[in-house]
Order: sequence, then structure tokens, then C-alpha cells
Amino acid sequence: MTKKTFSFPKIAFYGSRRVNLPEVEIELRDTAKGPELSVCGVVWNSKHTDIVMGGQCLDHMMEYSELSRNPLFRKLYKWWTLYHLNGLNAGTVKQENALKEANLIGKGYDKQCEYLKSIDLYEDNGYKYGSGWLYRPIPEDDLNEIKALLADT
Repeated sequence: MTKKTFSFPKIAFYGSRRVNLPEVEIELRDTAKGPELSVCGVVWNSKHTDIVMGGQCLDHMMEYSELSRNPLFRKLYKWWTLYHLNGLNAGTVKQENALKEANLIGKGYDKQCEYLKSIDLYEDNGYKYGSGWLYRPIPEDDLNEIKALLADT
């Protein structure tokens, strides 16, 4: 397991003063199926005593130009969108793509199942949507880049 936190230029979370420190933590864990990536964001209050936003908030963090223009943040954001918890996928690639096309990601499990049944994709090659956690490997090039960034001190 390797973990690292990256700090970025301060942002004005509550208005016009840039006093809030944004950070992104990435962790690469070894699992029985292969490497699993976790990416979490945090924005600190001005005194750095509590967070004003945290967790899976990189979409919101991307709205701040100080972050959206930052090459490292953009890279971490890309990995978050593509590989965050890549060992915990509820559906096959085909099922997930169908749900994305129907704009049903994050709209509730029952609604997703209902939709997949309506298009005869609730079962894909014998796998029922949501009946387990499917692992999707991180492509080798990205995995090597993630490892190199984590090893860089």
C-alpha cells in the first residue's frame, strides 16, 4: 500500500479570499485481484482545523480555476474519474456503459436494475448487475505513472 497527499494553490471556497487549501490523497493498495486506486479530495478551512469539503468532491474542486488549470490536479482528476475504486464495480463494462448512456449513474440501484431489465442487460454473460464487485485493471501505462508519482518524494 502506498499513499500520498498533494497540496494545491489555495482557493476562495467562501468568496473572494483565497484562504482554503485543497488537497488530494491517492492510495494504491495491493489486492488479491490486483492494484486498486483510491482518490479523495479535501478543502481545508482558513485555519486548517477542519475541512469545508471532503471525500468524492473532485468534480466540485475542478470548478476552481486554480485547480482546473493545474496539470497535476488534472491528472489526479482523470485517474479519479477512470479508476477510483476499480475493484468495486457493480456492473460489467457493457452494463455500466448502458447506464451511462441512459444517464442513470448515481440514480439509485433499483432504477438501474429496472432499466437494465428493460433492455435485457440485467444479466450479462451470467453476471447479474450488482451481485458482486467486479475488478477492472488499471492500464499498465497509467499504473506505471501512478506508481512513479507515488514513489516521487
